[in-house]
Amino acid sequence: MLIVWVLFFSWAYGEAAALPVLGETKATVEAQYGSAYVVQEDTLHFRGGEEWQEIISKKPSLAKAYGYASVMQGKKGTLWVEYNADERVKKETLLLEENLKIRHLGQYFPELQAALTGTDSLAAILESYPRAQLAVRIGKNAQAERWVRFFVAGDGKNHINMHTEVKGFEITDIPCEPGEVKAPTEGAWLKSDNYFLPQLYFSEPLVLRKKTELIVVHHAAMPLTTTREDIQDLHLTNGWAGIGYHKLVFADGNAAEGRPENVVGAHALGVNQRSLGIVLVGDFSKERPVLAQLQGAANLTRELMEKYHVTLENVKPHRAVTEGTDCPGAAFPWQEFVNLIASAGK
Repeated sequence: MLIVWVLFFSWAYGEAAALPVLGETKATVEAQYGSAYVVQEDTLHFRGGEEWQEIISKKPSLAKAYGYASVMQGKKGTLWVEYNADERVKKETLLLEENLKIRHLGQYFPELQAALTGTDSLAAILESYPRAQLAVRIGKNAQAERWVRFFVAGDGKNHINMHTEVKGFEITDIPCEPGEVKAPTEGAWLKSDNYFLPQLYFSEPLVLRKKTELIVVHHAAMPLTTTREDIQDLHLTNGWAGIGYHKLVFADGNAAEGRPENVVGAHALGVNQRSLGIVLVGDFSKERPVLAQLQGAANLTRELMEKYHVTLENVKPHRAVTEGTDCPGAAFPWQEFVNLIASAGK
């Protein structure tokens, strides 16, 4: 028998509450949420909340499930709650009105996000028709493991990753023997990357780069506020395995990792097999990058030159190795950038 751990979310707009209420009474739940606005009478029949109140006023009865309005930071949904014969919570499912990307879940459900990325977390995927399912173990004890099962949106053609959209989730405690790993439904669940962690994941295996002869410099041709995850999202949408650049440099000069440094990138057609790609975040077709960003990129370039024994002559703007582009932008001060790299080596 499944024991379900329930998270409830305050339906006061903008508030974030996540309360484990397993075993709470129906009266306690409805004191927080008000009466259910929709009721599932049985497998086939649904009633409006007022209609259901009229029915049970004549003949008291416990429905299969009760639907409560839920709003979390503006994200609306229905919280379905099932009660046992004692009118205590035994199961909960949250169904969202609008799909939510995995990488955005923490903005709306921070306590759940913390559990999904905890030390006991373990992600698993069930490759099933018509689409794969995703579940994450968020805790365990001697008697049970606690799993969150997500309802994955889409047609099932794309690999699940941090940009996959979900329609909701269910949280369940599953009894198990000590040392045994369970999963939330029947089937061949396989261990997976945990896409709720902040690191980047890729939708297909990446190929090791055999040599590094060039360092190619780009601009993102996107606003200065663009994040690493925004570029990852764009490149996945392009049909690539994920972000194509190896390094990113932001307006303040700070750098971030993109595609692993030792694999083939997807940034400069014709030379990906033998180059590293650095992108300065911003659009420099009309405005030049600020000095802090240029200096940060120059310092990073010098480090990579020394690590891979690349000469300054083999640090190239994207437009020098790929036809049909002016990247890193007409306003990018290339000679000034080269001078900064040379100075960084002294």
